[in-house]
Amino acid sequence: MSKSLSNLRLKMDTKLLVVSQLLGYFPTSIKPQGHPGLKIISPLVPSIVFCIFGIGNTIIFIAGGKGQVHHRDSENGISLFSSTMYSTVYLKGLAHIFTIVFVRVTLLFGREQLARFYADFTSLVECFSLFRQSSSLTKIVPKVRNRFETRLMMEVILLGFFCLGFITDLWAAYFGNPVAATLSVFFAVIPSTLGYIHAIFPYQLVFFLNWYLEVLYGLKESHFSLVSTRIQLYHRLSANVTSFVRLFGTCIVIDMAHSVMRIIFCAYFVSSLVGEPTASLRGMMSDILTVAGYLYLIFMICKKGSQLGIASGEFIKSCESGFTCGQKVFGIGQLQVSGLKLKKIWLDTDYFRVNLSLIAPIVGTMMTNLIVLMQFQKGDKA
Repeated sequence: MSKSLSNLRLKMDTKLLVVSQLLGYFPTSIKPQGHPGLKIISPLVPSIVFCIFGIGNTIIFIAGGKGQVHHRDSENGISLFSSTMYSTVYLKGLAHIFTIVFVRVTLLFGREQLARFYADFTSLVECFSLFRQSSSLTKIVPKVRNRFETRLMMEVILLGFFCLGFITDLWAAYFGNPVAATLSVFFAVIPSTLGYIHAIFPYQLVFFLNWYLEVLYGLKESHFSLVSTRIQLYHRLSANVTSFVRLFGTCIVIDMAHSVMRIIFCAYFVSSLVGEPTASLRGMMSDILTVAGYLYLIFMICKKGSQLGIASGEFIKSCESGFTCGQKVFGIGQLQVSGLKLKKIWLDTDYFRVNLSLIAPIVGTMMTNLIVLMQFQKGDKA
């Protein structure tokens, strides 16, 4: 049986986690014990490097002050942007740096908890694969794959191309601007670069959420196994989701707040530069695509949270229908007495429940803050 488990471990696609690890968001070993593979650097190194870099940039950020971002047109002698625009650029950079440092430091100091969570997660996937094999009518060992895997990898590849393009454009615009302040690279260019790199973190979360959904769908679709067996695996899944929320909950909140701020600031840049003679079409298109991208990231996480709640509710109903009339009272009652009470699975952080019901207040918050920024912008021009 241990040999079977080892083979199953090797079949689970963890390329996304490897990328996330290289970017400092997964500071623990991905390879299972007994299969260390080629270990070039410690998984702690990327996290430490990014944290030091982010903290160093923060020190320069605070020491330099937002006035260093300010630069003037060499011919007309007038400011290219209003004071509200400078403040927004400053706050945007500060939000980027705070988010990337906070998330990485949180996971770095919680690496032991992360290691335990990942070990429990891989064990859950292995048990689910064995369960799926035992409930199948065939003798073929199913691969440890989920139905969302192909789409996830396609989105990550597309994300990589877009982020690489945005980062290249940022640095090209900076080096191509002869009047750009020297320290503006620490206020605008580097923070935005780190912000684009941070986009891998929501996909790291979705990697685990996809597996939770696959387990739920697999349990609901298994018609050749005992209800009690499915319920035991369901409780194991529920426990791992609880560990997931305990580990990543605060990071999810900070990440979503960062995404909302990024959308507000980029939408403000687009709306305030429309019709301006100094407006860059390339920069505006970059901001528009950034708004669309971060809206999708928020929607993606919220949708997964809703799907977890719905799928777990459907599984509970399927379990109840799996007992006969005579078994329902005894079977379910026995499970409740033993402490195995079935509950829906939700992504409940300390601040809010992550599901699609968040979309409406998020949109309202974004519109309100955008209107406020535009009012300040009009006041600057008056």
